[in-house]
Amino acid sequence: MKEKNSWDATKSLLVIFNYENDEQLKGFRKSLDKILNSSNVNRLIIVVNIGKEVDKKTLPPHFLIYYCSPMDFSFWGKLKDVQLESELKKEFDLLMCFGENKNGIAKVVEETKIKRRISINAFSKTADLLLNTESTEPSEMLDFAIKNLQKIAIYE
Repeated sequence: MKEKNSWDATKSLLVIFNYENDEQLKGFRKSLDKILNSSNVNRLIIVVNIGKEVDKKTLPPHFLIYYCSPMDFSFWGKLKDVQLESELKKEFDLLMCFGENKNGIAKVVEETKIKRRISINAFSKTADLLLNTESTEPSEMLDFAIKNLQKIAIYE
């Protein structure tokens, strides 16, 4: 058995992030790209929660990002986006959820097979690890989460 830390053992990553404005999203993507360039992650899906007042067509398209609004769920809470639903049927090593989930995505993700779940600056009943940082700056939240994951040993 070889000891690794939780971050180095992560090969597939699901990220959930709340959209506030274009600058915040741009900063988050830039910080995430920088961190991922020196990681073992080879499969990434990013779900960006947006408000129903935000027009998805005005947001920058990206093949790894799914914009998710309250309008993307049926009355019964079922996800309408079949492509995202298909992605969420796959297994992930790590879920990083930043902030409170405002949409129904948290309920949908509960059914996704994920080895380790962390929540940053939010409470979650399903998270394995709850992290709180005073900063809401995307780069600082990501650095804080990664540094903590690097301290957690796992055995494979």
